[in-house]
Amino acid sequence: MKAEFWAADTFRFSVTGPGAFRFLNRAAASGVRLRRVRWQKDGYTATASGPDRRRLEEIAKSGGWAFTVTARRGPGRRTEWLLRTRPGLAAGAVLFFALLRFLGGFIWCIDYGAMDTDLHAGVRTLLADCGIHEGVYLTKPLLQAAQAQALRRSETFGWVSLNFTGGCLSVESTPAQTQTVRDPPPRQGLYAAADGEILAVEIESGFAVVAVGEQVTAGQPLAAAEKLDRKGNAVPQGAWGRIVARVQKQYTAAQALEYEALVYTGRSSAAETLYLPGYAHTRPAETPLAGEEQTEWLPLRLGRLALPACICRVTTWEQQTQPVRLTDTAAVALAVRTCRAQLLRDFPDAEIEAEQRETTTENGTAAAAVTYIFTADIARTR
Repeated sequence: MKAEFWAADTFRFSVTGPGAFRFLNRAAASGVRLRRVRWQKDGYTATASGPDRRRLEEIAKSGGWAFTVTARRGPGRRTEWLLRTRPGLAAGAVLFFALLRFLGGFIWCIDYGAMDTDLHAGVRTLLADCGIHEGVYLTKPLLQAAQAQALRRSETFGWVSLNFTGGCLSVESTPAQTQTVRDPPPRQGLYAAADGEILAVEIESGFAVVAVGEQVTAGQPLAAAEKLDRKGNAVPQGAWGRIVARVQKQYTAAQALEYEALVYTGRSSAAETLYLPGYAHTRPAETPLAGEEQTEWLPLRLGRLALPACICRVTTWEQQTQPVRLTDTAAVALAVRTCRAQLLRDFPDAEIEAEQRETTTENGTAAAAVTYIFTADIARTR
């Protein structure tokens, strides 16, 4: 057997000869640890580690004792033969584990856990803006900075945690819960935003000055911010609440039959950047285009094995300003839609009960005048 392979062994030996007990003293003085010492008729047996074999043989030779190896436990003859004839196997194994430990500091994959699939793209973009993606060597300061950035920028999550272990970045989160905190109402009254018939008075603060069934006009006070008590002293209280009324109001809008708009041409170009551990290579787009950009992050895999690498693909969809020609019907529909948008802008909670349309098309323009009958909260502050 080659001596260099005994380093991984544990062997049992026997020592015989006159005064064999002195062998134990010399072995202890040399720093050799013996285990399972058993006395025999003309000596004893013991167990030692492979690296101590040479030293024990020299001690036995200098003292005139017989040293015999009786049992050996090690890697085995086939392994020893492979290591002796193919030393590259051992070197490769050592290099593999060294690289595995080193590459464990890079991001191999990103695990989103139980997060909804629709949110993955947004989280991926947020992490990429913080400089985190597959192939990046992730340090603790970078991880902490990215987590703080995610908490500041994300309105979707109430809590975000980034955990990195063994090359896998795990993203844990909880959905945001919105809680409305309302400031005390200012010391001012509520006034009607439009003419109408009062249907409901739901004042939470202040003093209502109208009742259900009354007709009001735009600008008329609906709730006061103060009231005199029995002694004639003013009791201030900011007005707040809803006053629902039935309103009839007309909105008008116009839509040109011909106009210029930014439209997609159908052409696209893509630029790709390959990220590897400590390396990045960008392949620019063959034909640079101007338009809307879409970014995709594509992790690289070898079968089911994730690799510490990814591709960032930026696709540009070309847009150009071109003349647009509408039919009369389409132009009228857009004008009517604009009227409804104006209504919902003024009264977001409006519930339309009826509407009457008047439309015309002349001189290259479609015009619409829509009269709505709707119910909505008409209380406004000045």
